[in-house]
Amino acid sequence: MNDLFDKVTGYLTYFFSALGMVVGGLSLEQWYFLSSIIIGLAMFISNQWHKREMRKIAREKGIILERD
Repeated sequence: MNDLFDKVTGYLTYFFSALGMVVGGLSLEQWYFLSSIIIGLAMFISNQWHKREMRKIAREKGIILERD
């Protein structure tokens, strides 16, 4: 158990160290690009979730939707 814990924490340490090196080397334009992709994906996921919830509410109220 102790060996497994040491391996996992070692891998996590190296991973976050490498991630910090990559993130630290990004230019401002690359930050804009990555943040716009992340925001776009978050909005897409939010939109899909919202549509699913609205369809569920419509079904519960007996409203028939064309696309379901």
